[in-house]
Amino acid sequence: MSASTPPTLPPLKPAIPPPKFTPLTPSTSLYTPTSIPPSNTPSPLILFFAWNAAPARPIQKYTSTYASLFPTSRILLLQTSTVDVAFRSSETLAKQLRPALDVVRGHTQEGGEVLLHLFSNGGGIKCVELVKAWHALYGGGIEGMRVRCMILDSSPGKGDWSRSHKAITASLPRSTIFHRVFFGILVHGLMFGMFLFSLVARKGHVMRKMCADLNDTMLFPPKRTTEGKTVPRLYLYSKNDDMVGWEEVEEHAEEARGAGWEVTTVRFEKSGHVAHVREDEARYWNEVLGAWERGS
Repeated sequence: MSASTPPTLPPLKPAIPPPKFTPLTPSTSLYTPTSIPPSNTPSPLILFFAWNAAPARPIQKYTSTYASLFPTSRILLLQTSTVDVAFRSSETLAKQLRPALDVVRGHTQEGGEVLLHLFSNGGGIKCVELVKAWHALYGGGIEGMRVRCMILDSSPGKGDWSRSHKAITASLPRSTIFHRVFFGILVHGLMFGMFLFSLVARKGHVMRKMCADLNDTMLFPPKRTTEGKTVPRLYLYSKNDDMVGWEEVEEHAEEARGAGWEVTTVRFEKSGHVAHVREDEARYWNEVLGAWERGS
């Protein structure tokens, strides 16, 4: 349950028209508002790590709301594929993420803060790789990136076989029984190939490593050392999620709390994977803004 009650907000109205993103790489895009009033303190940069193979339409629903809540903020959208998760090395991903790092670096040099929002294990892995790339270039972790709060939606999970299979097949066509059976078998073969590749490349279990990395205090320190403030961490998850178990999220949250994070857990009852906003939109966004306010 929530550690504190966020402020009650008026009904949320998505920005009209939806934000238009400029591609920086095939998997990274940047939205910049058409007019940003001059200010001594830049608006927050929103880092949005989408789930694996996330479709454009649901991404747009989230980014439209962010554009409405933070009308002068830029949104950096980072997308993820199964190839990124399973087969690309950290070195390759770091090169792909360099334009994103440049955006974050420029923002922090101007004194701006960052709202970090990741979805599912795919978003968690891409987030970890970005922070690792930052650490390799500049040292430190999210304190150097001036992350003010961190939102984890449907994440992290340990990635057991059954749940991973459901997560991958969810992004594939399933219009007929044949498609469901064919792609179901295909994904089992893909997962076996991923397992063999991880053994040969000595990558270890990708999902479990991501879980550990998210609580690595070198990469994700619980305090912003320059100001001595704690970084709030908000977990949004559901008992009805069949891809990332609620008990896995709560276990990770408890470990984060033990590492010094200011943790808030918000458990929904009926929503599916990365769909908690559908169960209670006002509650969802109130919790996000509450985390942002607590990081001030």
